[in-house]
Amino acid sequence: MATKAKARKHAKSAARVAGAATTTADKLYRTSAVYKSPRKISVANLPSSYARADLEFIGVDHSGASYEARVYLNNPSADADTQAVEANGYAGSYYIFGHGGCFGDVGHCELNQTRDEFDPRPSSPLEPIKKVVVATDALKKATAQSSEISVTVVPIIMSWTEKTEMTDIMKFDHINLVTYD
Repeated sequence: MATKAKARKHAKSAARVAGAATTTADKLYRTSAVYKSPRKISVANLPSSYARADLEFIGVDHSGASYEARVYLNNPSADADTQAVEANGYAGSYYIFGHGGCFGDVGHCELNQTRDEFDPRPSSPLEPIKKVVVATDALKKATAQSSEISVTVVPIIMSWTEKTEMTDIMKFDHINLVTYD
């Protein structure tokens, strides 16, 4: 049996931190605005035991650059330099292989919001997608320390074009917390 708790309705209005090009010893990457849950999420209604817990990112836009989204629980200060380890609240990552922006005419990449239910054509390849991070261990650790959690998502941009927006690359509608017996 699954239970869901919505964490955030619109990521666009959340607190964000912008970044620039960053160099580490072994790679060059860019950072973008960091998602920070605007309020703590109560986990009091979660079952006392569960076999698996997922963070579902709903309505993820993948029309821009390619990036790794590192997900941290109870670490609002996480950034591109934060190590992806359990001690830092790291829950996992999801990856986007982006389309690199729109190279067509004006309106070419706009999604048609009114599709007829009998339209036999496939949906647009730019339709938002769902990404899942299995966060069982990180959630159990976070809930053992507090009855509320916060979610921080740090995008690490690995590939981009001149057509991609770089300041606010990560866009999604909301996050679901789902547990399974």
